[in-house]
Amino acid sequence: MNKKILIGITGGIAAYKIADLVSDLTKAGHEVKCVVTENARRFVSPLVLETLSGNPVSENLFGLDVQGTEHINLARWPELILIAPASANSIAKMAHGLADDLLSTIVLATRSPILFAPSMNTAMWENPATQANCAALTARGFTLIAPDAGVLACQEVGEGKLPSIQTLRHRIDSFFESTLKKPVQPTPQDLSSEQILITAGPTVSYIDAVRYMTNPSTGLMGARLAEAALERGAQVFYVLGKDKGVIRPQIKADQASRFELVEVETAEEMLAAALSFLPRASGIIATAAVLDYKVHSPSASKQKRLTDGSHLSLELSPSVDVLNTLCEKSKKTTWKFGFAAETDDVKLNGLKKLKSKKLDFVFANPIAKRGESLRSGFHSPTNCGWFLSLKSEKEIPLTDKRELADTLLNEIQGEMRARREKLPEINQ
Repeated sequence: MNKKILIGITGGIAAYKIADLVSDLTKAGHEVKCVVTENARRFVSPLVLETLSGNPVSENLFGLDVQGTEHINLARWPELILIAPASANSIAKMAHGLADDLLSTIVLATRSPILFAPSMNTAMWENPATQANCAALTARGFTLIAPDAGVLACQEVGEGKLPSIQTLRHRIDSFFESTLKKPVQPTPQDLSSEQILITAGPTVSYIDAVRYMTNPSTGLMGARLAEAALERGAQVFYVLGKDKGVIRPQIKADQASRFELVEVETAEEMLAAALSFLPRASGIIATAAVLDYKVHSPSASKQKRLTDGSHLSLELSPSVDVLNTLCEKSKKTTWKFGFAAETDDVKLNGLKKLKSKKLDFVFANPIAKRGESLRSGFHSPTNCGWFLSLKSEKEIPLTDKRELADTLLNEIQGEMRARREKLPEINQ
């Protein structure tokens, strides 16, 4: 499978990583050409890219060595264009159809499919302008490769990291396998009759006016499930625990009427928001990492540091059990799906949660103990674990959370379909 791939590299610290991707693709037999912006040259040498790709690197619209139609030639040449890293500025230019350098001109002139992988500071990524620009691009047929969450170059923690080279390579390979080998099929609207309540992200409990307890959840799994459900026709009620670095679903323009979002902080606020949606919900997906305990008596003012070296103790009391309450108050026909993030005995603890909360389904996934590092759970674009119900269990290997979202929805659909087919027998 030898394909023509054009990689557009914009100005960002992650630009240096693209050299490895160019090398991998070239070794795999693909023909790769690189286009760099002026600022990209500050982070990666064109000579490195030229050496690894075996092709000249293009960077200028005009010049003695630039053909007058070079931008059109490059726009027509590739079977796929990847913009990585895609800076906030480059995304804004593409969204508004600007063409003031070689790369933006190619993007405007090409008829080739385009993948883009944003990479930037979390605040820049979460800025409504950037989100609107990404939504505009995806609505026009561009494919977004969502950034990862983690420690950024600026040492802040949040979403904005360029996905790994392995992820970029996987998305390129998947694109050619699924899109270019066979006709594009419309996404089946098999969830068009569902109204799904999804809880996602962390909750917090304030200690005083400026400090609070929370957990590492970014809400990524919930976001990917919301995106998958919307893509398949569902209406989604989304209750998101907001905190630094939390990830929101990427909603397409034609999905906006089927998506309702409420942002909360505490477990009590999450429960109240979820209960407001519950009467309309045909299904519940509880991905939120809700704190089991809250500070019993938070201070209304900022607590000063103790200067005598003594310890400060916090009294904790149980917070509301969001999922348990939703299960108790939901209609009998509402299916209920919970998540169990576990450090030990993952499958066993998942089965215990399934039975104790009277759930229909549980996804039990491993998370790292302190000092460990896993590619599943919090702060990871991938996940693995066990899909569990009272009648079946299925181990799901490590996979991208967006792919996992569809897999989990497929499992739910399969079991619910089997139940509905048995209903006539029961009624007889």
